Amino acid sequence: AKTAVIAAILATYATTIVQLLAITASVDRVVPDGPKQVNFGEWISVSIPIFLVEGFLFLLTNADVLVVGHYLPPDQVAVYFATAKTLALVHFVYFAVKAGVSQRYAQLIHDGSKQELEAFVIASARWTFWPSLFMGGIVLLLGDPLLSLFGESFRAGYPLLYVLVTGVVMRASVGPAESLLNMSGNQNVCAWIYGVTLVLSITLCSVLVPMWGLWGAAFSFSTGMVFEALVLGVVVWKRLGINASALASLFAASPGAKS
Repeated sequence: AKTAVIAAILATYATTIVQLLAITASVDRVVPDGPKQVNFGEWISVSIPIFLVEGFLFLLTNADVLVVGHYLPPDQVAVYFATAKTLALVHFVYFAVKAGVSQRYAQLIHDGSKQELEAFVIASARWTFWPSLFMGGIVLLLGDPLLSLFGESFRAGYPLLYVLVTGVVMRASVGPAESLLNMSGNQNVCAWIYGVTLVLSITLCSVLVPMWGLWGAAFSFSTGMVFEALVLGVVVWKRLGINASALASLFAASPGAKS
């Protein structure tokens, strides 16, 4: 376990350093030398909320496992951990879209029209939701044999996948809405959303896991995902006047809705 942690840390730093060197070299070729000014205070005020968002997001994907480890025996923790990590196949879609759209959000917010921005937000929500729904179906189809690779006893976690996949797919319905908030100067409220969601998820886990075991953890996780999606969608609508829901935008684009 120590070797795995050290390897993960080294891989993270290696990726960061390579990105820093590549981006710096690319910018140096495009931007000529000139006077330099560092607005450290402004950078801190913007970066800390974004740091909190990413930190809370990481904790959200692991808090249920930690709470399960606190209340239940190790064999149950192993089953839940393997089941939850099977969701990585579904999570991958969200993280892939998120990595590709943030810069475009920023460009459209500052240089484009609201119509262009709204169209791209809707498109990114669809890019996230429909592939996530497809991958969720694949995980449910192959979940039992995948879990059996860890051992026969791990198949007990397969029914939990229906609850967990539902939460992840519902979260995908608003796409990378937190990136839109961060790029539009709403990073503070975004940090609050994720902080509240984390507290809600941990509280539900602490209440439901002792009562319902692994089912309590699964329901707590999915409830947190649905809450996050709903609040992000409402805040994006209130702050930017944009409907970030893939499903709502689909209905709005239908001929019957226009008429």
